[in-house]
Amino acid sequence: MTHVAETFGTTAARHRRSDRIRRLSQLMAAGCLVTSGLLAAAMVLYWTLTPTHALFSQAGIPNAPLTEIGLFTRALAFSIAMVPLGTLIWGLLSGRRCFQAFAAGRIFSGESIQQLKAFAIAVAASALLKPLAGAALSVVLSFHNQPGAKTLALSLGSDTLMALIFAGTVAVIAWVMTEALEIDDENKQFV
Repeated sequence: MTHVAETFGTTAARHRRSDRIRRLSQLMAAGCLVTSGLLAAAMVLYWTLTPTHALFSQAGIPNAPLTEIGLFTRALAFSIAMVPLGTLIWGLLSGRRCFQAFAAGRIFSGESIQQLKAFAIAVAASALLKPLAGAALSVVLSFHNQPGAKTLALSLGSDTLMALIFAGTVAVIAWVMTEALEIDDENKQFV
């Protein structure tokens, strides 16, 4: 028990932990930025290069047209798909700012906590918007189908629930950090 107390209680151990936090935070900030760019590029490529039958299949529409869908339909579908993805990208950029604050040593700061909250809210919003965007996509893609072959497909999966649980966990951690910051401020006033 004393070995653990000595390890955590020493200034050298604290510096080692701080250095690890800074290095990992720098990597995470870069990862958030790269992931944001890759997600946006992948969405552009998906809606410009994916064949119509594959788009319909992945949207849950059983009857794909024999001809390719037009540029206008692809652009409209891309715009709809970008709503949840754009929300997620905004969250990743908030996460990046949070990690940058951590890397600069501002771990318990209002800035880092606010960005962490924004990240959590964006992940939750994206998870909730994704099934709605999927339903809208099924309507847009099947709009020109014959009467009786138009489709409204709503899909809820475990990925949505997991994203909501993850976002809730991060939000609670951010709120706990806010409480810790307020307690620290109160304690500084008494000293």
